[in-house]
Amino acid sequence: MGPDLAGRAEHRLLCGRLAGLLFSVGSLASIPVNQLFDPAVGSRTHWITALGIVSGLICLAIPWGRLSPGWLHAVPLVASFEVGITMWGVGEHAAAYQWFLVLIIVFWAFAFDHRWEVSLHLGFVIAVALYPIALVPEAVRPNVIGQTVVAIPILMVAAGVVVYLRERLSTAVAALADEARRDPLTGLWNRRLLEGRLEYEVTRHRRNGSPLSVLVLDLDGFKAVNDELGHPVGDELLKQVAAAISDTVREMDTVVRQGGDEFCVVAPETDAVEGAELAERLKAALRELVAGGVPVSASAGVATFPADASSAELLLAQADAEQRRDKQAGRAPRGALSVVR
Repeated sequence: MGPDLAGRAEHRLLCGRLAGLLFSVGSLASIPVNQLFDPAVGSRTHWITALGIVSGLICLAIPWGRLSPGWLHAVPLVASFEVGITMWGVGEHAAAYQWFLVLIIVFWAFAFDHRWEVSLHLGFVIAVALYPIALVPEAVRPNVIGQTVVAIPILMVAAGVVVYLRERLSTAVAALADEARRDPLTGLWNRRLLEGRLEYEVTRHRRNGSPLSVLVLDLDGFKAVNDELGHPVGDELLKQVAAAISDTVREMDTVVRQGGDEFCVVAPETDAVEGAELAERLKAALRELVAGGVPVSASAGVATFPADASSAELLLAQADAEQRRDKQAGRAPRGALSVVR
């Protein structure tokens, strides 16, 4: 949804900055390595180093958040290519640059979520790691083969470790983000999620020209439950109400506990008539719950975009105002709630 799309765009932007940093770090680190081989290597290696620095600056300047995710695949491919031409530039000393491939591994293990993407780039990195074998003289080739036999497993282990740590971190972050957006009592989404979701849905429905309805429900006489019977009974009632609402709405709808005994439903692709019908179905579902021999009742307000409001904030405010009018009009059956059956 909207917040998730924004999060992925931010992740791409962060990956672009990481790519710029790694290009620059790798290029600057190659300078002292090249000096070790002078005069064995020519000036072309310095031009290759400059190319890496320029690549880093380009990565820092690109607006990655506005590009599709596929563009990120260009980064490790270009980086692997630049390591390869650096190996070509230094010739028989190419094996020294196998370890620069670790920087590429760090990038794609962080940037890509799917393991097939990681495996694809790992195969390309391994191919580059084998390249020094073809560049060295026959006399020293056994030594380079031995170095490569050691380097490739280490690169694979490094890839596995970084991917594992990234997946564990992503899982933990997702769990914390989900927990922060959920009501701990009922398990429904909370108001923090509602604000982002409703903003996204209004933008989407404005673009495709379809209606969007928002329903606000408030239980009648709920204060008496907490005052007379205690909060544990009130909490149990709220759990039952949350379950009843969730069972009544569609899978595409979003159910939120805004706070206290007030709930909200965001119903995409729903016009005013359908929104009113949904409100009646929700009231009927809540009347199936009984508290102290009295059916649970609720007041409901419905607002529809774009007929009733032009923004997410106004749409929610209009639905809330309609809910208060419904409660004041006394259209829903009233009664003091008591012990939940």
